[in-house]
Amino acid sequence: MAARNAPTTVDVLTDEAHRYYRENGFVRIPQVLSTSETERFRAASEELMAQHGPEIWGAGEDEVQVHFVAQAWLKHEALRDLALHPVVTQIARRLAGAPLRVYSTDVLLKPGQKDLNTLPTLVHDDETGLPLDGIDRTLTAWVALVDVPVERGCLSYVPGSHLRDAAHRQTHMTSFAEHRPIEDIWPDYGWQPRITVPLKAGDVAFHHCRTVHMAGPNRTDSPRMGHGIVYMDAEATYRPGTEDAHISHMAPGDRLDNEKFPLV
Repeated sequence: MAARNAPTTVDVLTDEAHRYYRENGFVRIPQVLSTSETERFRAASEELMAQHGPEIWGAGEDEVQVHFVAQAWLKHEALRDLALHPVVTQIARRLAGAPLRVYSTDVLLKPGQKDLNTLPTLVHDDETGLPLDGIDRTLTAWVALVDVPVERGCLSYVPGSHLRDAAHRQTHMTSFAEHRPIEDIWPDYGWQPRITVPLKAGDVAFHHCRTVHMAGPNRTDSPRMGHGIVYMDAEATYRPGTEDAHISHMAPGDRLDNEKFPLV
Protein backbone atom coordinates (compact mmCIF):
# COMPACT_ATOMS: atom_id res chain seq x y z
CA MET A 1 0.00 0.00 0.00
CA ALA A 2 1.38 3.38 -0.96
CA ALA A 3 2.06 5.83 1.84
CA ARG A 4 -0.71 8.39 2.20
CA ASN A 5 -0.01 11.52 4.19
CA ALA A 6 -2.59 13.93 2.80
CA PRO A 7 -5.29 14.92 5.30
CA THR A 8 -8.58 13.08 4.94
CA THR A 9 -11.92 14.87 4.85
CA VAL A 10 -15.31 13.73 6.10
CA ASP A 11 -16.30 13.24 2.44
CA VAL A 12 -14.97 9.68 2.80
CA LEU A 13 -18.40 8.94 4.33
CA THR A 14 -20.49 8.52 1.21
CA ASP A 15 -24.28 8.42 1.11
CA GLU A 16 -24.01 4.72 0.26
CA ALA A 17 -21.81 4.06 3.30
CA HIS A 18 -24.25 5.97 5.50
CA ARG A 19 -27.18 3.91 4.18
CA TYR A 20 -25.20 0.70 4.71
CA TYR A 21 -24.60 1.63 8.36
CA ARG A 22 -28.28 2.37 8.99
CA GLU A 23 -29.34 -0.97 7.52
CA ASN A 24 -26.54 -3.21 8.80
CA GLY A 25 -25.31 -1.55 12.00
CA PHE A 26 -21.67 -1.31 10.89
CA VAL A 27 -19.57 0.12 8.09
CA ARG A 28 -15.89 0.12 7.08
CA ILE A 29 -14.47 3.49 6.06
CA PRO A 30 -11.10 3.05 4.34
CA GLN A 31 -8.03 5.25 4.90
CA VAL A 32 -9.52 7.63 7.45
CA LEU A 33 -6.06 8.15 8.95
CA SER A 34 -2.97 9.09 6.98
CA THR A 35 0.11 6.92 7.15
CA SER A 36 1.88 9.36 9.46
CA GLU A 37 -1.14 9.61 11.77
CA THR A 38 -1.45 5.82 11.94
CA GLU A 39 2.22 5.47 12.81
CA ARG A 40 1.95 8.14 15.53
CA PHE A 41 -1.09 6.54 17.14
CA ARG A 42 0.39 3.04 16.92
CA ALA A 43 3.60 4.19 18.60
CA ALA A 44 1.58 5.89 21.35
CA SER A 45 -0.48 2.72 21.89
CA GLU A 46 2.66 0.59 22.13
CA GLU A 47 4.18 3.06 24.59
CA LEU A 48 1.07 3.09 26.75
CA MET A 49 0.84 -0.70 26.74
CA ALA A 50 4.48 -0.92 27.86
CA GLN A 51 4.05 1.74 30.57
CA HIS A 52 0.84 0.55 32.16
CA GLY A 53 0.95 -3.15 31.47
CA PRO A 54 -2.16 -4.57 29.88
CA GLU A 55 -5.36 -5.64 31.50
CA ILE A 56 -6.39 -9.07 30.30
CA TRP A 57 -9.72 -10.14 28.89
CA GLY A 58 -9.85 -13.89 28.48
CA ALA A 59 -9.19 -17.24 30.06
CA GLY A 60 -5.95 -16.45 31.87
CA GLU A 61 -2.32 -15.48 31.53
CA ASP A 62 -1.55 -18.08 28.86
CA GLU A 63 -4.71 -17.82 26.75
CA VAL A 64 -6.30 -14.43 26.31
CA GLN A 65 -8.91 -12.90 24.05
CA VAL A 66 -7.31 -9.47 24.10
CA HIS A 67 -4.90 -7.28 26.07
CA PHE A 68 -6.16 -3.77 26.65
CA VAL A 69 -5.48 -0.44 28.33
CA ALA A 70 -8.69 1.29 29.36
CA GLN A 71 -9.34 5.05 29.17
CA ALA A 72 -6.27 5.38 26.97
CA TRP A 73 -7.19 8.85 25.75
CA LEU A 74 -6.81 10.19 29.30
CA LYS A 75 -3.33 8.64 29.62
CA HIS A 76 -1.56 9.80 26.45
CA GLU A 77 -1.79 13.09 24.55
CA ALA A 78 -1.56 11.44 21.13
CA LEU A 79 -4.44 9.12 21.94
CA ARG A 80 -6.52 12.07 23.09
CA ASP A 81 -5.90 13.50 19.63
CA LEU A 82 -7.16 10.23 18.16
CA ALA A 83 -10.34 10.25 20.26
CA LEU A 84 -11.03 13.84 19.16
CA HIS A 85 -9.78 13.39 15.59
CA PRO A 86 -11.91 15.77 13.49
CA VAL A 87 -12.66 13.29 10.72
CA VAL A 88 -13.31 10.30 13.00
CA THR A 89 -15.65 12.36 15.17
CA GLN A 90 -17.46 13.94 12.23
CA ILE A 91 -18.08 10.54 10.66
CA ALA A 92 -19.33 9.19 14.00
CA ARG A 93 -21.68 12.15 14.46
CA ARG A 94 -23.05 11.84 10.92
CA LEU A 95 -23.63 8.11 11.32
CA ALA A 96 -25.42 8.67 14.63
CA GLY A 97 -27.44 11.60 13.31
CA ALA A 98 -27.23 13.26 16.72
CA PRO A 99 -24.70 14.94 19.06
CA LEU A 100 -22.23 12.59 20.71
CA ARG A 101 -19.69 12.63 23.53
CA VAL A 102 -16.50 10.66 24.05
CA TYR A 103 -17.24 7.96 26.62
CA SER A 104 -14.13 5.77 26.61
CA THR A 105 -11.21 4.57 24.54
CA ASP A 106 -9.18 1.36 24.79
CA VAL A 107 -5.95 0.16 23.27
CA LEU A 108 -6.77 -3.35 22.01
CA LEU A 109 -3.95 -5.82 21.39
CA LYS A 110 -3.98 -9.45 20.29
CA PRO A 111 -0.33 -10.57 20.58
CA GLY A 112 1.20 -12.64 17.81
CA GLN A 113 1.11 -16.40 18.28
CA LYS A 114 4.88 -16.57 18.74
CA ASP A 115 4.35 -14.66 22.02
CA LEU A 116 0.98 -15.91 23.22
CA ASN A 117 -1.95 -18.07 22.25
CA THR A 118 -4.91 -15.77 21.63
CA LEU A 119 -8.52 -16.90 21.66
CA PRO A 120 -11.47 -15.69 19.62
CA THR A 121 -13.19 -12.68 21.15
CA LEU A 122 -16.58 -13.82 22.42
CA VAL A 123 -19.78 -12.96 20.57
CA HIS A 124 -21.27 -9.85 22.15
CA ASP A 125 -22.67 -6.39 21.66
CA ASP A 126 -21.40 -3.28 23.42
CA GLU A 127 -24.74 -2.20 24.91
CA THR A 128 -24.67 -5.03 27.45
CA GLY A 129 -21.48 -3.87 29.14
CA LEU A 130 -22.03 -0.11 29.06
CA PRO A 131 -23.15 1.38 32.42
CA LEU A 132 -25.35 3.86 30.59
CA ASP A 133 -28.96 4.67 29.81
CA GLY A 134 -30.19 6.51 26.75
CA ILE A 135 -27.79 5.05 24.20
CA ASP A 136 -29.93 4.59 21.09
CA ARG A 137 -27.25 6.27 18.90
CA THR A 138 -24.10 5.16 20.74
CA LEU A 139 -21.43 3.61 18.50
CA THR A 140 -17.84 2.40 18.52
CA ALA A 141 -15.05 3.41 16.15
CA TRP A 142 -12.60 0.50 15.76
CA VAL A 143 -9.37 2.01 14.43
CA ALA A 144 -6.87 -0.33 12.76
CA LEU A 145 -3.31 0.69 13.67
CA VAL A 146 -1.79 -2.20 11.69
CA ASP A 147 -3.12 -4.25 8.80
CA VAL A 148 -5.75 -6.61 10.22
CA PRO A 149 -6.49 -9.44 7.77
CA VAL A 150 -8.68 -12.37 8.75
CA GLU A 151 -5.67 -14.33 10.05
CA ARG A 152 -4.78 -11.55 12.48
CA GLY A 153 -8.17 -11.48 14.21
CA CYS A 154 -10.33 -8.92 12.43
CA LEU A 155 -13.93 -8.35 13.49
CA SER A 156 -17.03 -10.00 12.07
CA TYR A 157 -20.52 -8.53 12.41
CA VAL A 158 -24.09 -9.81 12.28
CA PRO A 159 -25.76 -7.43 9.82
CA GLY A 160 -28.99 -5.86 11.02
CA SER A 161 -28.60 -7.20 14.56
CA HIS A 162 -28.77 -3.65 15.96
CA LEU A 163 -32.45 -3.63 14.95
CA ARG A 164 -33.50 -6.76 16.86
CA ASP A 165 -36.18 -6.50 19.54
CA ALA A 166 -35.24 -5.65 23.13
CA ALA A 167 -36.51 -9.10 24.11
CA HIS A 168 -33.56 -10.52 22.15
CA ARG A 169 -30.93 -8.27 23.74
CA GLN A 170 -29.24 -8.29 27.13
CA THR A 171 -29.55 -4.56 27.62
CA HIS A 172 -27.58 -4.32 30.86
CA MET A 173 -25.64 -6.24 33.47
CA THR A 174 -24.24 -5.29 36.85
CA SER A 175 -21.43 -7.89 36.77
CA PHE A 176 -19.85 -10.21 34.21
CA ALA A 177 -21.37 -13.12 36.14
CA GLU A 178 -24.71 -12.05 34.65
CA HIS A 179 -23.49 -12.35 31.06
CA ARG A 180 -25.69 -14.65 28.98
CA PRO A 181 -24.66 -16.40 25.76
CA ILE A 182 -26.18 -14.74 22.73
CA GLU A 183 -27.91 -18.01 21.77
CA ASP A 184 -29.90 -17.91 25.04
CA ILE A 185 -31.15 -14.40 24.36
CA TRP A 186 -31.66 -14.51 20.62
CA PRO A 187 -32.87 -17.96 19.52
CA ASP A 188 -32.43 -17.13 15.82
CA TYR A 189 -28.79 -16.09 16.24
CA GLY A 190 -27.43 -19.36 14.86
CA TRP A 191 -29.14 -18.74 11.52
CA GLN A 192 -27.93 -15.18 11.06
CA PRO A 193 -25.28 -14.30 8.44
CA ARG A 194 -21.91 -12.93 9.52
CA ILE A 195 -19.80 -10.50 7.57
CA THR A 196 -16.05 -10.49 8.24
CA VAL A 197 -14.33 -7.13 7.73
CA PRO A 198 -10.54 -7.12 7.26
CA LEU A 199 -8.97 -3.69 7.70
CA LYS A 200 -5.89 -1.93 6.39
CA ALA A 201 -3.86 0.23 8.77
CA GLY A 202 -5.65 3.59 8.95
CA ASP A 203 -9.10 2.16 8.17
CA VAL A 204 -11.89 2.65 10.71
CA ALA A 205 -14.88 0.35 11.20
CA PHE A 206 -17.86 1.90 12.97
CA HIS A 207 -20.53 -0.23 14.64
CA HIS A 208 -23.69 0.50 16.62
CA CYS A 209 -23.61 -0.46 20.29
CA ARG A 210 -26.32 -3.09 19.67
CA THR A 211 -24.60 -4.72 16.70
CA VAL A 212 -23.53 -8.27 17.52
CA HIS A 213 -19.87 -8.82 16.69
CA MET A 214 -16.88 -11.02 17.43
CA ALA A 215 -13.21 -11.39 16.45
CA GLY A 216 -11.04 -14.34 15.56
CA PRO A 217 -7.73 -15.33 17.18
CA ASN A 218 -4.47 -13.90 15.92
CA ARG A 219 -2.87 -16.76 14.00
CA THR A 220 0.08 -14.72 12.76
CA ASP A 221 3.39 -13.89 14.43
CA SER A 222 2.68 -10.14 14.31
CA PRO A 223 0.58 -8.34 16.94
CA ARG A 224 -2.86 -7.02 16.10
CA MET A 225 -3.00 -3.46 17.43
CA GLY A 226 -6.23 -1.48 17.31
CA HIS A 227 -8.04 1.22 19.20
CA GLY A 228 -11.69 1.22 20.25
CA ILE A 229 -13.45 4.56 20.84
CA VAL A 230 -16.99 4.65 22.24
CA TYR A 231 -18.98 7.75 21.33
CA MET A 232 -22.16 7.92 23.41
CA ASP A 233 -25.38 9.88 23.02
CA ALA A 234 -24.86 13.40 24.32
CA GLU A 235 -27.78 12.98 26.75
CA ALA A 236 -26.73 9.56 28.10
CA THR A 237 -26.98 9.02 31.85
CA TYR A 238 -25.19 6.81 34.37
CA ARG A 239 -26.68 3.42 35.16
CA PRO A 240 -24.53 1.41 37.60
CA GLY A 241 -23.10 -1.62 35.87
CA THR A 242 -19.89 -3.29 34.74
CA GLU A 243 -16.61 -1.42 34.21
CA ASP A 244 -17.96 1.73 35.81
CA ALA A 245 -15.19 2.44 38.34
CA HIS A 246 -14.37 5.75 36.66
CA ILE A 247 -17.95 7.02 37.06
CA SER A 248 -19.19 5.10 40.12
CA HIS A 249 -18.99 8.29 42.19
CA MET A 250 -21.94 9.59 40.20
CA ALA A 251 -25.57 9.10 41.17
CA PRO A 252 -27.76 6.87 38.99
CA GLY A 253 -29.44 9.04 36.38
CA ASP A 254 -26.70 11.68 36.33
CA ARG A 255 -25.77 12.95 32.88
CA LEU A 256 -22.20 12.45 31.73
CA ASP A 257 -21.85 16.02 30.55
CA ASN A 258 -18.60 17.27 32.09
CA GLU A 259 -15.13 17.90 30.66
CA LYS A 260 -14.22 14.20 30.93
CA PHE A 261 -16.88 13.43 28.34
CA PRO A 262 -16.49 16.17 25.73
CA LEU A 263 -18.96 16.80 22.93
CA VAL A 264 -17.72 15.87 19.48
